Amino acid sequence: MVRKSSIDTDWFHQKLASRGETISGLGRFLNMDKSAASRMLAGERKMSAEEQDLIAQFLGVSILDVAAHRAISRYGFKEMKQPDFTYGKMPLPDKEASGIANGNQKPHPIFGCMKGTMTIAADLDLTAPIDVEWSDKLYNE
Repeated sequence: MVRKSSIDTDWFHQKLASRGETISGLGRFLNMDKSAASRMLAGERKMSAEEQDLIAQFLGVSILDVAAHRAISRYGFKEMKQPDFTYGKMPLPDKEASGIANGNQKPHPIFGCMKGTMTIAADLDLTAPIDVEWSDKLYNE
C-alpha cells in the first residue's frame, strides 16, 4: 500500500489549469516522466526542495505558496495528541508575561503554546559563555 503525504492536490491542479498547463508539461519542465509528476502531485511521491522551487517558477507563484500547499497539515496539534487550544482558558503562570498586567483581559493566543514541549536541565545556565574547547571540537573536527 502506498502511503500518501499531505499535499493540496486540488491547488496544484487549479494552478496548472489557470496557466493552461498539464501534468505532462510540468513533467517535461522538471525533466521527469509524466507518471512521476502525477504521483508527486497526488502525494504518492515526495517533492524535493529543488522540485518545489522549479514548480513555483513553472506555475508563476512564490516558493512560499508551493511550500504551503506541498505539505499541508489537516490536523494541526491534534496529530501530535496535544489538546485543542481554547482561547481564554489557559492557566496564567505569570501575569507580566501574558500581558494582563498591561490592562489586557485575555492573553495573546500564542501565550503558552509551547508549554511542556522541551525540558532544560536545572543546572544549565543559558546565559553563560560557551566552552571554547567544546566549540572547537564541534566546528573544527
